[in-house]
This record gives sequence, structure tokens and C-alpha cells, in this order.
Amino acid sequence: MSKTRVFIYGSCVSRDTFEHLDPDLFQLVEYVARQSALSATTHPVETLAPPTLESPFQQRMITGDFQSSLRPLLVQRAGEIDVLLIDLTDERLGAYLLPDGTVVTRSVELIESGAERLLPPGSHHLAFGTQQHYEYWSGAVRALGDAIRKTLPQVSVALLDIPWAEWSENGRPTPSSFGVSAADANPVLRSYIEVAAQALGAHVISLDPAEVLSGPHHPWGDAPFHYAEKVYLEAVRRLTGIDGRVVWGPGAQVPSGAQVSVPSAPTRATRVSVRERRAPSGTGQQAQAPAQRAPAGKAPAQPLRRLEGGPSFLIAGTQRGGTQWLQHQLNRHPHLHVAKDSTPFFSQPGRLTKDDEIQKFLKPFAGAKKPLLGHRSPGYFWVADPKSKFSTPRKLGTAGAIRDMLDPNAPVLLSLRNPVERAISAYWRHFSNADIELGAGIFQTPARLGIVDRGFYRRHYEDWARTLGPERLHVLVFDDLVDRPRKYLQEALGALRVGDAPEFWGSLKPKVKIGNVGWLPQFKKQSPITAQEIAALQALYADDIRFMEELLGRKLPKWHNVGHLIKQYTAEGK
Repeated sequence: MSKTRVFIYGSCVSRDTFEHLDPDLFQLVEYVARQSALSATTHPVETLAPPTLESPFQQRMITGDFQSSLRPLLVQRAGEIDVLLIDLTDERLGAYLLPDGTVVTRSVELIESGAERLLPPGSHHLAFGTQQHYEYWSGAVRALGDAIRKTLPQVSVALLDIPWAEWSENGRPTPSSFGVSAADANPVLRSYIEVAAQALGAHVISLDPAEVLSGPHHPWGDAPFHYAEKVYLEAVRRLTGIDGRVVWGPGAQVPSGAQVSVPSAPTRATRVSVRERRAPSGTGQQAQAPAQRAPAGKAPAQPLRRLEGGPSFLIAGTQRGGTQWLQHQLNRHPHLHVAKDSTPFFSQPGRLTKDDEIQKFLKPFAGAKKPLLGHRSPGYFWVADPKSKFSTPRKLGTAGAIRDMLDPNAPVLLSLRNPVERAISAYWRHFSNADIELGAGIFQTPARLGIVDRGFYRRHYEDWARTLGPERLHVLVFDDLVDRPRKYLQEALGALRVGDAPEFWGSLKPKVKIGNVGWLPQFKKQSPITAQEIAALQALYADDIRFMEELLGRKLPKWHNVGHLIKQYTAEGK
């Protein structure tokens, strides 16, 4: 009988569960531990070397973490895997964001080797369970899910949802792990499990807290995630539908404490029978923040009606992304008229059902003599996530209002800029408008301004694509506007299905001028923006950048150049 081939990405929880599988039916292909999803989905660490450890296993794990080895190993082993078995216990200590935007997991090995104390100045600890870690990690695990679906489309993903044991089999409370008790860890772990189940499209193997006890005689010592043997046997039964084997207790089939070995040449396998319901994948839904639920958006009191005489296309985003320049250029075309007034309409529910507000919005289009009418408002492309500290409960339902009130075929142009650079530019714009003080860091700016939140392009795009249909959305890249403005304009005209007009191109002088308020450069020279903030923004938007590259089918090298941004936008880089 051929064996089912298992790749473990997790901790001792997955490893010990695998030990209780029948070795005649299941075979281990690879084991990756001590590697947070944050580390696994960022670039390898090149600025420092991993510590040297005595244990070959520990050395391999921490070196793999520094090398972000998970995804390369999944690619390398793609034809040898039937089941990807995952647990999240190794996320419990958080991770370190290094100044260059790379990440290392805060593993036991990093701490006990002393390497934690040698991390470069400016390294930032993202503590597990904090809002900052949760948001960074949610984007990372979504990116990991995308990579798994692309690399391993036929593989079953099983996620172990086994809470930490508060009590041992001997009736005593379990010890804490690095100061974290089971009672404190479990509510936080629950939120991360929910995110991972959606992002990975995983079969979730869940045990109730009442079923879980730790094993005081566990080979690896007493801990809230070192379970009694019956816990692993129950997990095996729910995972496979068949009984597992006893390893440590009476009737054990292997010596106590035996290590899992990785075979060099796994055989072809049958599929594991996973009985739990699979969570839907690729929904694009945002993760729930710890212990919170998203409130429903408020709908207008009256139904929306289709507008007559309104715009036939939109320029919708994003702020600091070149939409005003695009408006000026398109107005030169003989077939296009973009209203000068960019006051938001569709994002303001109070205006949508009032006749006087509707007429006020339509007035700029009434006298237009060109066949195609456009409306610009860069604030539209912003879908709030009320669970995020960076977000605001406003901005719900904008795409729905556009869908209900405009022609169902009206195209939407989205001019998007590197989200890190966009956030920095927005910071200075709001400073020049006296919305923020110079000493305020980017992450301390008011959520209502959206300086950070508007850069979560994946969230915004997926919501708009679900609501309007992806065929109506046309993404333009700010880099092209700066470097190749004619190409940028050609793509915009193509999206609007407007043919070439000789008089348009003949009179056009598409010179791009990116200016400042006259006194602003003096303040930029003493910029309060730090290299650490830029690296943090880069890590925060890593999933969004990858998403946009996949959506566009092209690389965006400037969106990855953290060093250039630090040199350009920080006082120490100037």
C-alpha cells in the first residue's frame, strides 16, 4: 500500500500528532518549524548570520528561518506532498522586524542562544496578540495561502486547532510558556486560527478545551502544548477517520521520545481522509481582529436610484496617486470631459437619496458637450476595516453606491502608487494642511485621515471587484505616469475605449511635475520619518504589493526598494 506523504509546517504540536499516525500509512516528507508566517513570506535576512547551535535540528530550523525557507521547500517538494499539516504554536513569541524590512521569528533558539540581544539597532519586536502583529501576520498568512494554492493546488491543507491545556492529567495547572498562560493564550490563538483557516483554505481539526489536558510525562517536558497522549489520538482520529497508534503509554509501538525522521525518497501516496469541513478559500474577506466582529455597514434609509445624465466613467484612486494630473490630461481629449469638482459623492450616504444633493452632483455634467463624462475623487478607493486601529468605520458601501447609481458598464480607473511612498506623501500633505503636527510619526496619525489604511490595496480591490466586477476596474501605475506618461495615458484611453485623436497627442505636453508647498521642503530636510517606520510600512504592505504584482502580471521593482525610500524620505538618509 502506498503511503500518504505529509509536509509539516508548525511546531511540536503537528510533529507529535504525526508521530501518532500509522507509519505503514503515512510518511514524513519535510518538517519546517520555528518559522513565523511573517518570516516565511518576506525576503531572507542578509544583514546578519543565524547563531551557531549545538543541535543539528535547531541549527537547521533557525537557519531556515533566516533564509525564509518555507516557500522554496514547498516548491522543491511540490510533487511529493499529499497533505500539508500546520499548527500555529510557534507564532506565540512573535517576531522581529529588522530595519531593512526583513523578519526573524522570536524562537526559543533565538532567545536562548543570545542572538536576540545582538539584533541590529532599530529592530522592532512584533509581540504576538498585539494589533500590529495581528495585522502584519494576517497579510503574511494570506500571502502564504496564495503561494500554496499556486504551488500545491492538489494538496490538502490541515490546520490543527488544539487549544493550550490549562490543566494537566495529574490535576495540576499547566505552567506558562515565557510568561504566557494557557488562559491568556487561547482567546488570542482563536483569532489567529480563524484568519489562517480562511487564508489557507484549510481543513480545521478542532478539539474542545474540555477535551485537552497536558501530559506531565510528555517526552519534551510539561507545557500547555505538550498534550496527554489521548489528545493526539483524538486529533489523529478526526484528521484521518482511523485510530492512531500509542507511542508513549502502555502498548507503545516505538521507544519513548523517538525522533521523527525525514525519508529521502517518499513513495507515491493515497490522499488523507480529512473529515472536517474545509473553510472557503480565496474569498478576500478581511481577517477578524482579536475578540471583535465587523459591524454591518449602514445602508441609506431609502433605496438608491440610477442617475440620469451622470458620469460615464470614474477616476477613483488613490490619493497622492496622480489622479489630478490624469484629470487634466483627459480633459484635453475631444471626447472626454472630467468635471473639475472632485468633491466626494458616492462615499457620502447622506447625499445619495436627497434630490437637491443629487442635482448638485449632476450640475457639472449638464453643460458638457463631449460624449464621455468623468468624475474624479481619489478618496473613493478606500474600504474601511473597523477592526483595524489604522482604519475608521467610515467609507463603507462606496462601491455599492457606484454599482447602484451609475451605468453598470461604467469603467473605473484606479491610479495606484507604491503604498509606502503614498503614505509618506500623504503624511506631508496632511502636515501642510495642518491636520497633523510635525512631531507625529506616521503610525500615530489619526485613523480618519487614512494615511496608513488607504495603502491596503488588496482589501480595497477585492471588495470593489466583488461589488462592481473586476472587468470594470482598470489599474494604472503611478510609476508609469512618472517614467512613461504617454504609455500611462494610452492605457487610460484604452480602458475608456477611446480611440486615438491626433489633436490630443499633437497638443499634449505630458510633463509630470511633482511639486511641494513652497515652504514644505525646509521641513522635509528635518523629516521626523524614520528608517524604522519605512521598514515597518514595507512589511505592513508586503502582501498588498505581491497582490498587485500578480494582478497586473508584472514586477514593480520600485515598490520593493526600501533603501531608496529611506535615502529619499528620512533625515538620516539625506
